[in-house]
Amino acid sequence: MRVRTYAGWPMTPMVKRIMIILAVVWILELIIARTVGDDVIWHFSLTPIMVYPGLEVWQLVTWMWLHGFDLSHILFNCLFLWMFGGSLEIAWGSRSFLRFYLTCGIGSGLVVLVSGWIFAPNIPVLGASGAIYGLVVAWAISYPNRIIYFFGIFPMKGKHFVLIPIGYALVDFLMATKGVSHAAHLGGMAIGALLVTGFWRPEKAYRRVRYWWLRKKLRVIEGASKPKSPPPDGGYWH
Repeated sequence: MRVRTYAGWPMTPMVKRIMIILAVVWILELIIARTVGDDVIWHFSLTPIMVYPGLEVWQLVTWMWLHGFDLSHILFNCLFLWMFGGSLEIAWGSRSFLRFYLTCGIGSGLVVLVSGWIFAPNIPVLGASGAIYGLVVAWAISYPNRIIYFFGIFPMKGKHFVLIPIGYALVDFLMATKGVSHAAHLGGMAIGALLVTGFWRPEKAYRRVRYWWLRKKLRVIEGASKPKSPPPDGGYWH
């Protein structure tokens, strides 16, 4: 399969549709909160005790389409969706991109669910951050040497830029910042990395680790040539 690439920040069809859905849902949230009350919204956010044993399992899907009433929450998520989603959609195709986005969102929701049962079963969580963090990590792995201008000024390679959101999420976690779902952020990053590298499949993880070990072993042999291509079925998301 030939992978297409794009050097800029394209606004692709599926990215645009997701952004429109997020915006429409956010406006509906504001209307519902002002007319009926925000109790209705909590039935669509992710509250661990309401999913199990409450059986409101739809929350694992609906929580990733909701946002808090603070405008910055949805704006930053849409900004990152546009910046990092377009290139991935062009490379993978719209359907595969949507599948990846939903898998990261639902997968990070499962992480929130499990951690919530232990630490905060009654606290609702909402937002697309889990899926967005998955996209950021996937973009950095797929385009490690592509230049991005941090704050529009400082040039950084993708593999270096990704350390910023990862570090931010880790610092938030260590500082126990309130009002932030650390499980969603860290879970989204982990799932995105596993999916895009193929490490979610044990046989692929084993093959890649063995390939890395063989390359390292070959380097110590004088005059040995390096393998020119990765093992078959490399595991990148298609």
